[in-house]
Amino acid sequence: MARSLDTYDRIAIAEIIIYSFFLVGGAFLCFKHGLSRSSGWRFLVILALARLIGSAMLLATINDPTNISLYIGWMTLNGVGFGPLILMLLGLLDRLFGSINREGRELVKPLYQRMITLLMLVAMILLIVGGTQADYTIVNGSPKINYTTESKAGAALMIVVLGFLVIEAALVVKNQGYIAEGEHRILIAVLASLPFVIVRLIYTCVLILGNKSQTVWFYLGGGVIMEIMVVLICEAVGFTLQKVTPTTKALETEQPSYNA
Repeated sequence: MARSLDTYDRIAIAEIIIYSFFLVGGAFLCFKHGLSRSSGWRFLVILALARLIGSAMLLATINDPTNISLYIGWMTLNGVGFGPLILMLLGLLDRLFGSINREGRELVKPLYQRMITLLMLVAMILLIVGGTQADYTIVNGSPKINYTTESKAGAALMIVVLGFLVIEAALVVKNQGYIAEGEHRILIAVLASLPFVIVRLIYTCVLILGNKSQTVWFYLGGGVIMEIMVVLICEAVGFTLQKVTPTTKALETEQPSYNA
């Protein structure tokens, strides 16, 4: 028997509309900046797809409200969405590192960048594994999940990665005088995104590490809106950035492959 439309479903409908535009914008940015140098924007596309699929799974429960797998899929995708968000910002910062490196100042070695990226990928895998093994129930119309050890480990790793992101942003701020003309807007976008990212991580930690029940308004304010703001800021900046020239690419060959 079908259930009635609730606030979660209305949020899901809004997300499908919004992230459809974000998906098109992200795909455009991938092609604009070149597929070989677009992995930062690629994570934007991955996030958009995760939100579209997750929202579709939630809406599918309207006609199949007893299908717990659909709820678990929605919540799992909701949890791992923080990963692509951080990886996108790391890609933007890496473009700035490339700009600074061309002035003879190597702030972060490519190996360190790869290690940070690997940590986030491990965190995402742990959240996916933990999400599929979690106990899921509905309490007063809101989801209640008993998270596994894997999910908690994934959340802890995300805290570590966010710490590295903040440190990298601080390094760029300290050396912003070496950033190429026209690239400072990237730093502004990253700094403007950080408060929203921090709130988004707090939301995740409260649910997973704090083992608290989720309310619809906490979900909307702490998760959905925070992600939308970050994507909106980064996409807006991405449309204004110039494509990296072949000469610049040659100078950046030692940079990690996920540059924005």
